[in-house]
Amino acid sequence: MAAIIIRNIPEDVHAALRRRAAAKHQPVETFVREAITELAKPSRGGIDFEKLARNRAALGLHEDGPVWTPALDDPKLSRQVLGLEKPKTRSKRKK
Repeated sequence: MAAIIIRNIPEDVHAALRRRAAAKHQPVETFVREAITELAKPSRGGIDFEKLARNRAALGLHEDGPVWTPALDDPKLSRQVLGLEKPKTRSKRKK
């Protein structure tokens, strides 16, 4: 089996990989091997449901709410939920 050595990984990236591996109760090596294996697979297209869930949570949308209103039928909101457009952050104005 082939081996890859990756040098100069930023400390914050390494820490994030350690946290994500620990959350799955895996060694970092196993976690990264699985991630690389997924990256090497041919793209199947379709929806990235994990990304969709993160975007929904960031926008405050949950399975049990909010109740549908015509305002939710906004193409801009749909693009934000799908991660195709970044939501604009509101800036605080000084009075």
